[in-house]
Amino acid sequence: MEGSGTEKTFGDAWSIYSEIIPLHKRQFLRWIQPVDLAFFKGKRFLDAGCGIGRNSLWPLEAGAASAYAFDFDERTVAIAKENLKAFPNCAVGFESIYDLTRANEFDVAFCIGVLHHLANPRKAVENLVRAVKPGGVLILWVYAYEGNEAYLAWANPVRARLTSKLHPRIVLQIAKALTLLLKIYLLLPQRKRYMRFLKERSFRHMEAMVFDQLIPSISLYYRKEEVIELVAGLPVEIKHLVHTNDVSWTLVVEKRPRAAD
Repeated sequence: MEGSGTEKTFGDAWSIYSEIIPLHKRQFLRWIQPVDLAFFKGKRFLDAGCGIGRNSLWPLEAGAASAYAFDFDERTVAIAKENLKAFPNCAVGFESIYDLTRANEFDVAFCIGVLHHLANPRKAVENLVRAVKPGGVLILWVYAYEGNEAYLAWANPVRARLTSKLHPRIVLQIAKALTLLLKIYLLLPQRKRYMRFLKERSFRHMEAMVFDQLIPSISLYYRKEEVIELVAGLPVEIKHLVHTNDVSWTLVVEKRPRAAD
């Protein structure tokens, strides 16, 4: 199995922040736009890199026919199983996205917040495209370079050279301190839409976000053309490419029907 980047590191984060809260639903709806929850009704979906299962919860509540959610950390999978136990039509598995071999099985697949932490995101996308039925939809959400230039100038060096190498308990304390500073900063008037959205987060939810930013050894920020390149040459048609919250990209593609025999 090919090295997949930072999935084990995120197991530490999910072990600490294991609860699903209403704000997660609003996040999910932003990340999959312009797709909405009604789209999932009666469909079989795949949640690739499911974390604690928070993104699977909303399509299941909306009436999805069935689901397969997977992640590559045993602690994370255990939490996802607990969070999704009310849905017998959802299977939660321990699997690497690089080892996914399912083909032409799902009406819709989504991979949210995963590709930008992988050593080989293109391989992951190829597997996801194969897993979707012809005519099915794949939704990808990744960090954007556009809109994050000032942040990346200092945050990426700090993460790459320092916090990604520290013990998670130490990083957690750093995250708490930075969250306090961010909360104070957000008391000021904010012009950017995303910063206004951050104001709605509780201290704990914001702390989880900051911790998430500090721990990965791989954290890629995609330019628009790089997002398009992720699916270049694959049997898909781009339906939507949205600069989500002005700081990330949502790519929605449809798998082309197979040619007639």
